[in-house]
Amino acid sequence: MKTQRATTWSLGLIVAGALFSSHAYAAKIPDCGKREPSKTLPTPQNSEYDAYRNAKTSAVAGGPGNTVFNNNEGRLPAAGKDEVYYEYYLGIGGDGGAGSHRAVLLVQTPKGKRKLVERYYTQDHYASFCSLKS
Repeated sequence: MKTQRATTWSLGLIVAGALFSSHAYAAKIPDCGKREPSKTLPTPQNSEYDAYRNAKTSAVAGGPGNTVFNNNEGRLPAAGKDEVYYEYYLGIGGDGGAGSHRAVLLVQTPKGKRKLVERYYTQDHYASFCSLKS
C-alpha cells in the first residue's frame, strides 16, 4: 500500500512538473553577469551592443531578418504556445564570416501582438548560453 502511494505521488509530481511553463526551466541558464562586465557581452562599449539593440527591436516588430532558431540541441527552455525563438548575429568573425556571437530571443507571438519574453546570448555558436536581462 505504501509503495502504491509513493508511486502515485511520484507520478503526480512528474505530471505537475511537465505542466509548468517552459520559462520555469530558464533558471538553469546562468545570468550573463551584469555585475561583472565582460568585453564579450553586448554593452554600449562594443559594437555588439548596437546589433543586440537592433535585434530586440526587430524581434518585437516582426521585421525582415528574423531567422527562426529551432533549439535543436535543447539547450534553451522549450518555446511555449504562441512563442518562437529568433537568432541574430552580433558580430563578424576574424575570417570575415558571421562569427560565433549570437543573441537568441524568445518572442510571444499571439495574433496581432508580439512581446519579448526571454533574451539569451552565446559567444561560442550555441555550445552554451547565458541569460540577458536587458
